[in-house]
Amino acid sequence: MYKNQLLPCLCRALILALIMVTGCFAETATPVQENHLMPLEQIISQIRKKYGEVVIQNARLTEEDKRRVRVIDFADGRNKNQRAVVDARSGKIIEVAQLQTPMSLEKILEKVKSKHHIAAILKTRIDERNGQVIRIVDFIDKKHKRWNTTLDAYTGMIIDEYTYTMKPQGKLVSLNKVITKARQTHKSMVILKTRLVRWKKQQVREIYYLDESRQKKRLTVDASNGEVIEDRLYPSPL
Repeated sequence: MYKNQLLPCLCRALILALIMVTGCFAETATPVQENHLMPLEQIISQIRKKYGEVVIQNARLTEEDKRRVRVIDFADGRNKNQRAVVDARSGKIIEVAQLQTPMSLEKILEKVKSKHHIAAILKTRIDERNGQVIRIVDFIDKKHKRWNTTLDAYTGMIIDEYTYTMKPQGKLVSLNKVITKARQTHKSMVILKTRLVRWKKQQVREIYYLDESRQKKRLTVDASNGEVIEDRLYPSPL
């Protein structure tokens, strides 16, 4: 009789022990994953070692260029505002940029081209999202996929992007060549946005910019050969 009762009791005890052990592992699983991220205090300490006694203005954990990063805005010893993008796991500083002026469009396009085989740039613009200044680049790659890529306007890091298939475009002069030619006349131009549109039955590139006197202008260029169609003041809102 006792032997018949002993076996079920042992089985129940063994199952209970397994549940308790499994529960312990389940409770410790989440902290182990969180520990893969370097503590924010340690990252800030690294920044202070490199840039001195900085004043931290903002720090956020996010994803850029498809990796987990911490974006930290700070004022350095000369009271210049800067932004550091730091790998959240290793603590390695990926990018540092001053927050006085957004990165030039040419450099932004270089960042995009380092990750995509671009066939044609359709539109670009500076915008704001959740208090953050961003640059949006709309382009077609060589596989005839259209991309909409959003980047940090200061660091050029990709915040997000999506794609969809579309029909091939005709032969177009690259936006880089159009900008290079435009800067021969307006060396200090600040490009606000660009777009590829149809105008009077032809494809044109429109470049909205501020000239040396900080007047708002619109440059219209033939998209097939790069010839300037008009370059004039543009008083209406963008």
